[in-house]
Amino acid sequence: MAITASSSASETTVLVEPAAPILDVIWHRLVSRRTVLYWLAIWLSGMLTWDYYTHIEAPAIEKRISMHHDIVIGNAPYQYRYRVLVPYTAEAVARLMQKVPPLRLRPIVKPLSYSKRAFALSYGLLNMTALSVLLGSLGELLWELFSYDLALFGISLSAFLINFTFRDHYFHPWSLWEGAFFAFGLLLIYRQQYWLFTGVNILGLMNRETSLFLLLAFLLYVLPLEKSKEALVKALRNRNVRFAVGNLIIWGIGFLVLHRTVGYQPSTFFVQAALRGNHGHLGYALLLNLLLFGFVSPLILKGVLVSPSLVRRSSMMLPAYFGLLLVIGYWWEIRYWITVIPIVVPALIAAIAGGSLRKSHDLAEFPASPERMKSAA
Repeated sequence: MAITASSSASETTVLVEPAAPILDVIWHRLVSRRTVLYWLAIWLSGMLTWDYYTHIEAPAIEKRISMHHDIVIGNAPYQYRYRVLVPYTAEAVARLMQKVPPLRLRPIVKPLSYSKRAFALSYGLLNMTALSVLLGSLGELLWELFSYDLALFGISLSAFLINFTFRDHYFHPWSLWEGAFFAFGLLLIYRQQYWLFTGVNILGLMNRETSLFLLLAFLLYVLPLEKSKEALVKALRNRNVRFAVGNLIIWGIGFLVLHRTVGYQPSTFFVQAALRGNHGHLGYALLLNLLLFGFVSPLILKGVLVSPSLVRRSSMMLPAYFGLLLVIGYWWEIRYWITVIPIVVPALIAAIAGGSLRKSHDLAEFPASPERMKSAA
């Protein structure tokens, strides 16, 4: 028996020792800084997704189903019909989910070919994915621009701000993806991963036409500060500028193709309606905007001035963005702010840090390099 026990203990030791390095590697992966960053992003995205469902989606589920169906079959009014990315994807996901037994047993919701639960779950999955991309990409960008600790703070701050926008609309799923594409796009611009950025450009166009402002931010970042004819001619030979201009051309062609493919439908929204609505809700709109960013606007402006060049120069597109919203937007729908959170939050962090925590490579005009990207890992 002693020999057997000794032999068994020896076998156990032999089995455990080789496994120890593997377990050690797994543990270090689980507690690595990048894993913790994405855990935080996904955790907060899950809570935000549930809040979005309970505050926005569930109370207006019938209206959401109607709008979704109109977009998918091509009957939506002009201002919605070309925002096809999320509704078409949600339609495909819901059809797949309906094949899962627990969902298949539930009744079909006319005119849809799947259950209400499949509909809600498909949008929930897309919403959580968008929020995870937004917070994860912004965290990566803040890590590279400032520091790891400020990246975690920026993710948490962004989630808090996004949650405040969950009000006063019932079907604008593209707003979450606008922020996601903007954050991911800025990260790709900073890393000079321009071919991937072109894919984001195409997806962003199919999501919502305001993706044009991401391209404007790209162009403002890479254009030379000097605006003489010689400087501009020289800039056109620069790879960064060529990619920015090329993506603008791709966006323009894609815009025409998308409208041609989907087809025309008369608009049911006019500027006069926005003006009347804003006049009637002026006090409420001012309160919401003051609470979200108005009270800290001096801090944001200060932060823009001391931010790394990507944030500082990209922020030059904000007047055009807000100018458009002042004319055609409902001012109390503060979901519009989600799009610019990837610029506003870094500016706030720069103001808090006083610009002192910027990494030295951020002072260069185009600092991205394979070595720097590896060091961030």
